[in-house]
Amino acid sequence: MPDNGKSAGEDPGRPGRPARKVSERLALAGLVVTVLGVIVAVFAWLFPVGQQATPAPTTSSDPTVTVPAVTSPDAPQDGSPATTRVEYLSALPAHAGTTNLTELPRELRDTAGFDRAIMIKCPSNQSIDKVSKVTYQLLGRFDTFQATVRPYFESQPDARMHVEVLVGERTRDGRLAWAVGGGQYEATAEEPKPLDAVVEGMQELEIQVRCQLPDGVAILVDAALYE
Repeated sequence: MPDNGKSAGEDPGRPGRPARKVSERLALAGLVVTVLGVIVAVFAWLFPVGQQATPAPTTSSDPTVTVPAVTSPDAPQDGSPATTRVEYLSALPAHAGTTNLTELPRELRDTAGFDRAIMIKCPSNQSIDKVSKVTYQLLGRFDTFQATVRPYFESQPDARMHVEVLVGERTRDGRLAWAVGGGQYEATAEEPKPLDAVVEGMQELEIQVRCQLPDGVAILVDAALYE
């Protein structure tokens, strides 16, 4: 029998043992790669890139604990707090008209809400005393003035009262040019009403009070200047 280079019993149509081992290893490696790909895909679906959980603000019942506040999108980006400075007229000295300031009426002294109010007495309504004025210096430091007008009359609670705010702007020659910045003409004891004025760049603010009866007091609740 001629020798054809193959040993007896070896099937020429089947790969040898080394070839089978290589094929099995390749199949196993392919399976591992497939499983890893599935795991990566599931992880990416559960935890998208760039999306992070935002911790909710915490609260504490301990008054000594300081909890960081949530930053407003309108807050300054340089890290400084967004604050508005407030000056209450009750804490500022009047520049003129101090004698027209008075105390809170006795009937209201036990009533809450008048801690930062200023009281301007009504004029006598005589020929030379038709208006009560109180002036405060601003020196261009403030932007707005706000208060709530609450009239008080001893003899006739529903008597009328007019309260105006005049603002004085310094002119080039050093004088003050006055203009009406705001007024409240409808407030009553039963229905107090707001009084607002723009005072940006102004040097002085003057509050003028006119009354139907002379026994009244103009109560300006929370009268304040805002920077």
